[in-house]
Amino acid sequence: MDDIDRWLEDLAFADWTSGHIQALVPAFSVGETYFRRDAEAFDWLARHHIGPLLARRRREGQRYLRLWSAACCTGEEAYGLLFMIDELLGAERDHWAVELIATDINDIFLRHARQGLYGSRAFRGNDEAFRLRYFKGEGSRWRVRPTWLGRIRFTRFNLADGDQPSPMQGADLILCRNVLMYFSPARASIALKRLLASLDREGLLLLSSVEAGIATHAGLRGRLAGSNYALTHQSMVDAQVPVIDPFGGGRPVPLPGPAIPEAKPAAASVPVSWSRTAIAPRRATHAAAADIGPAALWAQAQRALHGGRADAAREALQAYLAGAGLSPAQQHQACLLMARSLADEQQVQPAWEWLCKALSLDTSASAYWLQALLEQQGGNSPAALRALQKAFYLEPDFILGYFLQARLLRAEGQVQASAKSLRVCRELLAGQAADSPVPHADGMSCAQLLRLCEQLQQESLA
Repeated sequence: MDDIDRWLEDLAFADWTSGHIQALVPAFSVGETYFRRDAEAFDWLARHHIGPLLARRRREGQRYLRLWSAACCTGEEAYGLLFMIDELLGAERDHWAVELIATDINDIFLRHARQGLYGSRAFRGNDEAFRLRYFKGEGSRWRVRPTWLGRIRFTRFNLADGDQPSPMQGADLILCRNVLMYFSPARASIALKRLLASLDREGLLLLSSVEAGIATHAGLRGRLAGSNYALTHQSMVDAQVPVIDPFGGGRPVPLPGPAIPEAKPAAASVPVSWSRTAIAPRRATHAAAADIGPAALWAQAQRALHGGRADAAREALQAYLAGAGLSPAQQHQACLLMARSLADEQQVQPAWEWLCKALSLDTSASAYWLQALLEQQGGNSPAALRALQKAFYLEPDFILGYFLQARLLRAEGQVQASAKSLRVCRELLAGQAADSPVPHADGMSCAQLLRLCEQLQQESLA
């Protein structure tokens, strides 16, 4: 590919199809798995869940099982589960209806699984007896024997897609191990609730032990299951799981202390390039009394800003920065507040210098948002768009950022990309109360921004 940047930009603003997704999935899928990866988990299932379930179903004359291996990768876990079930059923296995599905987002993995052909990396440790029982050698590789090949339904399913219907309802067992750790907390919570909703009333969802914290964060109570962590349908009922915003994951943890008021964007022209000279905070003459601590200076700066006394606020911030013991994140916030206050007064060059100092200390979506506004005012739309992309990386649900992105892209003649940004903005607004304020928007309500979105859409159609 000759122009990687252009390709990435096209992907970012395209209306994605399944083809787009499948083109990138192999690059982002983790394919680390092997047979008998966690023998203790299967032993626990046989003794404490599947074995007792089979005995109960025999007594009731209900000879069926529904099993789901989610995020099955290349199929080793699913085949291992099938082998275990046949061992437990023994001679009566032909009299049972066993439905076993295995899903993954990666079509390449699924094709591999359907073939049932594995190399040496799929077998680790002393597996000779296991291989001879369940596999037939083909050169340097091993294929699942006909007794078990073709009995698993391998199908593509995206655990992070809330609109895709579940491939199984009333499952007796769902294995979903070592995958939710790659999800944001909000996405993991949604996936967990969907998986639990797919269980039978007596079904069990098995996670890896390292994912127990993810379940706890989602408000779910489970129990240790050998070396794994088990959840049931009751886990969701007992815990009274709250509804979690699906767009809320990945939001940076705010610093403790008073909130920083948002400054209005600069209204003057801004140079395309700016000084990157480090700013050494000077000591303020009035605010920096020896007995005033950092917390008091910070509060003093905010009171001054709220009262419209920008000079006094900046003097307090200078004293705050001159003190000892501040973390880089705290210095970043103070420098950013200095930049905002200067931009609000149209002191453009000093605002740039303080913003650069802030970004040299730490990063934040607020800093890149201010950078985007300054670049926009300076007429450098491409630079403003790049700054917005950095803000989205840190705060994926940056509502106002998508609105500005839509405006900038429309001005650049990228109509389709602008429409997509506007659509994302409206989707995010739909999840908010109409009278709630939009972050970074100086008190503008969600209803007001939605009306602006409608106006911009009408202008685009005109």
